[in-house]
Amino acid sequence: MSRSFVKFVFTLLIIVGVTNISRAQDEANITRPSTKAGSAAWIFSFGGLSDLGMKAMPIGLGTVGATGIGYKYYLSDDMALRARLGFATSSSGADTLSTGKISLLNYGIAVGVELHTRPVYSTSPYFGAQLSFAGNSSTTTNKTGTTSFESKSSGSSLGIGVFAGFDWYFTHAIAVGGEYSLGFTTNSSSSPNPSTSGATIDNPSSSSIGISSGNVHLVVHF
Repeated sequence: MSRSFVKFVFTLLIIVGVTNISRAQDEANITRPSTKAGSAAWIFSFGGLSDLGMKAMPIGLGTVGATGIGYKYYLSDDMALRARLGFATSSSGADTLSTGKISLLNYGIAVGVELHTRPVYSTSPYFGAQLSFAGNSSTTTNKTGTTSFESKSSGSSLGIGVFAGFDWYFTHAIAVGGEYSLGFTTNSSSSPNPSTSGATIDNPSSSSIGISSGNVHLVVHF
């Protein structure tokens, strides 16, 4: 056996050994996902990758958006029960006869189950299903002299769907991730009756099915 071949084999063994030691050290330093039973976390949603900013809490497909917060609790290893609540209110205009003051109220709730699969290093992929309910109401106030006139309308939606996403734990107990959902939603609404003051009429109901826009979220365990 030539001396050069022995040197080659010896050098190769050293490289393999150093690589295995480095890999073991890297894996030892990897932040593992926090998906154990009893773990709990807050969920904060942000906009998509093209426009990263605070956005409406996604309370199911096709429903009313409302700024809010989410919470999840792991009932067992890799299975979490989650809930999202949303609420928003706003007003614009003035209560005069010409312009009118419009007050809006949006709210929503979604409850679902997350099932996390085998983690990939610091990333925990998951899928699940959820039920959602959302609603809105608006009030338009016009005033002439000392007399005020109000007209009200409202709507609601009920949805059921499935979703898939991931959480990447870049540090202990804090993760960022993304999610897409596919679901079915049915909507109903009412609007003011123009022929009868103070009365409303029911609008035709509608339904939709499809993939919602993706969202980016932050998960903070406590």
